Amino acid sequence: MKKVSVLLCLAVCSSMYVQAQVPAQPNTSANTAPAAGIRERLVELALKNPAFKEIDAAKRKAQYSVKKIKATWLDMIVGSVNFNEITIGKIDRTQYGNLYFPLWNVGINVPLGAFFGKPAEAKMARMDILVAEAKREQVELSTRAMVLTRYEDYLLKKELLRLQSELTEDDLAAFTQAEQKFTTGSIDYDAYSAASKRYNTELVKKITLERDVAVAVIDLEEIIGVKLEEVLAQK
Repeated sequence: MKKVSVLLCLAVCSSMYVQAQVPAQPNTSANTAPAAGIRERLVELALKNPAFKEIDAAKRKAQYSVKKIKATWLDMIVGSVNFNEITIGKIDRTQYGNLYFPLWNVGINVPLGAFFGKPAEAKMARMDILVAEAKREQVELSTRAMVLTRYEDYLLKKELLRLQSELTEDDLAAFTQAEQKFTTGSIDYDAYSAASKRYNTELVKKITLERDVAVAVIDLEEIIGVKLEEVLAQK
């Protein structure tokens, strides 16, 4: 029994030791949540683009056309009121025998073409509503793809700029050192010139990437309608 107890204790201790050695898994959901939130925020802002106002206006116009067509059926009902000395009672109508002078008249005028034209017009207006809805869905999908693509382009160019900045700083340090050595005569002009050219080449790449990042921001802000830095500050 003592041996069994000792073995159990050893097993429990070994299990606790192994668990303590297992590294904690990083919380990937917490890391990806802010990035996903920024993307959805950008899409939400892009869907408020003025281009959607035109589509929504076309849909409302088609809806009003349907209501107008429905109301035109009332145009077939005609009403009239007769005001004369007989209808208002100033003259005794018995003087005119059996002549009929009604105070008001109601009539219905139904053109035969209305039975075919009005329903067709209503169907066309409803189709315009469907077309506007389909167009909005299509523009929403294309806008979402566009804003996410431009955001990824922005992230790519920003990262390239960061890497290029590090390379440029290294070449600047090498060029500064070469310049000092050339001044003291430790290196010849060819070595100094080579260091200068490498630095200038990397500097041109950095300036070009800075321009690319600025253009990427402009392209993205064109869709979302606000400053990108304002959106990034909300994360």
